[in-house]
Amino acid sequence: MNYELDHEGNISILKIKNEKLDSTVAPDLKSQIIILTNATDHEHLILDLKKVTFADSSGLSALLLAHRLYRDSNRHFVICNLADRIHELLKISQLNNVLNISSNPKEAMTFIKEAS
Repeated sequence: MNYELDHEGNISILKIKNEKLDSTVAPDLKSQIIILTNATDHEHLILDLKKVTFADSSGLSALLLAHRLYRDSNRHFVICNLADRIHELLKISQLNNVLNISSNPKEAMTFIKEAS
C-alpha cells in the first residue's frame, strides 16, 4: 500500500495513494490502522481517500475495522475526500449512517475538535 502519514496535534492523517481500496490493499491498510491504534491512545484518525476511485468489500471491511477500533477506544475516525463512486457505495451499503464522513481534511479536523 502506498500512503503518506502526517500528524497535526492529536490527529493522525493517513493519505492513501492507491487508486483502489481492494483485496490487494486492504490487508496493509488494516495493519497500518492497528499499528496507529496501538501506537498511542490519544490520537484520532483521518483517512484521506482523495486518490481512491474504487473500493470493494475488502476496502469497506478496513473502514469498518478502523471505525470499531477508534470508537471502542473513545477516539474519532473520519474519512474524507470521497470519490462519488465510493460515496455511492457507502450509501448503498448504508455505511454512510455509521461512518463519520467529511468533505476534506480541514472539515474532518473541525469535526474531531468539536466532538472531543
